[in-house]
Amino acid sequence: MKSPYPLYKSSNPLFEESNQLDIFKGKSFLEFNDIIGLPVKNNIEHKIYDYELDVIDKIESNRNIWIKKSRGIGITELVLRFLAWKIVSSNELEYKKIMIVSGTMLKHANDVKERMQSLFERRFPLVKLESKFTELWIKNTNIICMPSRNVKDLRGYTDVSYLFIDEADYFESSVNNELLHSIRAYEEKSNCTTIMASTPNRPGGLFESIEKDPDVVNCYY
Repeated sequence: MKSPYPLYKSSNPLFEESNQLDIFKGKSFLEFNDIIGLPVKNNIEHKIYDYELDVIDKIESNRNIWIKKSRGIGITELVLRFLAWKIVSSNELEYKKIMIVSGTMLKHANDVKERMQSLFERRFPLVKLESKFTELWIKNTNIICMPSRNVKDLRGYTDVSYLFIDEADYFESSVNNELLHSIRAYEEKSNCTTIMASTPNRPGGLFESIEKDPDVVNCYY
């Protein structure tokens, strides 16, 4: 079915970014995706599936979410879309931070930032989001991306609302204690929601230890 939201053009003659993004205020997650355009893989547009809505429900309802997933089912894309929706659909994340840990190299972190930035490019080409190598601002929310080797740099930030850790079961074992310490610290001082997702790697690794944690909501996809 053709989307009822074609390429969006602001009624503001100056095409100010904030006015363009006001179209998302009060919109549901499904409406947000309809407006920006549904996910595309191999040149095929995909609807938001029921299991993805289940993931969103788990994130909205809990503080610590652990997702053990199959490869290639789009969880990274889904979480990035969820975070973007939370930013633009209300003022809840205004002047807050979102931390994303992905991959082992700075390039990997930058790739994730660019994926999030590109969500708006298809339908909102006039919106120019402020960004630098591994940081992005959507409205007044700061998204900071970093590789796992820089996980010690997670410490010291304030007003962190979400911490998204992608493919965490493949991080070097030497960073796991630092990572878990940072998660606990943000829980205590920022009321932060942690989302950790990965395909499983090896027995005895980080994900197996988290799976046994009674305080973590476990999702399997």
